Amino acid sequence: MKNYLHCHQGVYSRFQQSFKCLLLPVALFILFLSNVHAQDKSIQSKDYSTEPVWIKMMDDQNVNYFEARKAFDEYWKHHVKPAGEEEEMSEGQKDSREIEKEKRKNIAKDKKKKVSEEDLKKMNENIVMKYQVKRFEQWTREVKPYVQDDGRILNDLERMEIWKKQQEEMKKQQK
Repeated sequence: MKNYLHCHQGVYSRFQQSFKCLLLPVALFILFLSNVHAQDKSIQSKDYSTEPVWIKMMDDQNVNYFEARKAFDEYWKHHVKPAGEEEEMSEGQKDSREIEKEKRKNIAKDKKKKVSEEDLKKMNENIVMKYQVKRFEQWTREVKPYVQDDGRILNDLERMEIWKKQQEEMKKQQK
């Protein structure tokens, strides 16, 4: 039995030695890969002018508000921002009936002329972008009161705690 344990201890110690020899290179390789991936990610995230990354940033609970705002502003420096409803309505201070008449005329004209696939695609992209811009502006209004100095946005639990404290203070003031 002693011989059996001694034999296995020898195998175990050789395994430990070979494991130690492999551990350092593997750890360094993993560290190198994670560093390369982090650098690649930071390079991609800083070029906000080409892709509308601010759309995905709105859905990220851990997003930095100032970084999302920067991505939005940088994107629209290099692209034509779709006109919002307010901008369309304020053109020449027309009332709603005049705007409605113009829209009907434009629809009638559009029915007469054939629209290419590319034009349809552009119109659709414009509608989607208009929606995303509205969504971003709504998101900024909603989270603005919860933005910290470093750009972190308070999570739902932190917001609830603030609300509870405010409710307690209001009850104390009413007494």
